[in-house]
Amino acid sequence: MSRMTIVSAPGKVLLTGGYLVLDPTYTGLVIATSSRFYSVIRTRPATSHSTGGKITVKAPQFNNATWEYTVSTQDGDDVTVQPIDSSSGKNKFVEIALQKTLALIQALKGQSQADSLIDPGSNLEIVIVGDNDFYSQRQALEALSLPATMSSLDRLEPFAPQNTTLAAVHKTGLGSSAALITSLVTALLQHFGLSPDVDLVHNMAQYVHCLAQGKVGSGFDVCSAVKGSQVYRRFDEQVLRTLMDKTEVTGQEILDTVQPSPTWTTQTTPIALPPLVRLVLADVDAGSDTPSFVGKVLKWRKDNPAAAQDRDSYRIAIKSIMKGQAVASESSVDHVSQALHELRGSLQNVRRAMKMMGQANDVPIEPDEQTRLLDACLRIPGVIGGGVPGAGGYDAIYLLIADPDDGPTEGLDNSVISEVEAIWQGWKELSVCPLSSRADAGALKMVQNLEEVKGLKKAVETAFS
Repeated sequence: MSRMTIVSAPGKVLLTGGYLVLDPTYTGLVIATSSRFYSVIRTRPATSHSTGGKITVKAPQFNNATWEYTVSTQDGDDVTVQPIDSSSGKNKFVEIALQKTLALIQALKGQSQADSLIDPGSNLEIVIVGDNDFYSQRQALEALSLPATMSSLDRLEPFAPQNTTLAAVHKTGLGSSAALITSLVTALLQHFGLSPDVDLVHNMAQYVHCLAQGKVGSGFDVCSAVKGSQVYRRFDEQVLRTLMDKTEVTGQEILDTVQPSPTWTTQTTPIALPPLVRLVLADVDAGSDTPSFVGKVLKWRKDNPAAAQDRDSYRIAIKSIMKGQAVASESSVDHVSQALHELRGSLQNVRRAMKMMGQANDVPIEPDEQTRLLDACLRIPGVIGGGVPGAGGYDAIYLLIADPDDGPTEGLDNSVISEVEAIWQGWKELSVCPLSSRADAGALKMVQNLEEVKGLKKAVETAFS
């Protein structure tokens, strides 16, 4: 019987801290989403039709997405993961995750056990899949003649085929690569009998993700994939600089670097959205070159240093906001309302600052088309705030809306979402498609069996067959 390991990690939305989060002086507010990425690993005996000691990775949502690798260890040398030439080409993120994580596992287990990480008579099979919201679903909706609404998204099959290659897919900016790396690194550690603490997992995933991207990024996407919604302060990039600058590193060098220590200065504070406030997201029909955005903004900053409680009362305040009315005079209600209005003002200030920063260095962080779209949404009573998440550009928008949880009351039927969707559907400047993701404080998670996740068993068994 094959042994199976299943690990999932959430996507993310960076509400505040765009660009500033690259500097450890500042923090970013990152919300984990309900959309998750899954890595499923099983060990199977080699058959008469297959050679043992091989790793096969499949991404069944995409065309031509199977990658095969041989693995070897010799006389105390580190693990070597060698891709087998195929028509699928290479997947840098997967290959680096396998190479570096297996090297770490060898260092953690010791050479005597690591010599047989993958038995010559067996194979390791890996399936990687992401929830639909990681990728634009507008073409799938059009093919089914469905309107671009949240209810239509619910009619799509889970882990739906994208009918394109991984390189050509339109991503929605929820952090699929960070969620993939985090889930795959953790699944490998778990599958080989290791249960490292969450900080080691975080540090290792940061290293692998940075190496695959070719630079030490801010890391908030990986950190939220591990620990969920949080206020995030970045680690000092020097902690990874030695590994990043070396052509070859040993498993022991990786272990020495990623094991938890004071040199890892990451700071996180768990958070959640206020009660009865909901995050809604939309995919915008265009893409952004985030690395080039970041490069231009950092250059501009360098060149311009001087420029750079009571639930009932709470619900009453939320409903007043939805109606566009002033709140009653009760002090507790007024306090909640004031806090929500301050939140709205703060989000507006963030938008203005991001817009100004983009204009200063000729980068469309909040493009004019999205400014007009967001302004239209913010005129709807019950929309508290919104903006373009992360590095901005044409990937997506987010809104925070009032969302009472007690059903229709006093004529309030949660119509805020309906009004928002009506604007999105009728918008002419951009093609706007909602995402079904919500805010989710959940973090990295071990899944006990495929049946726990709707559609996962079908996706995995189809890939494994």
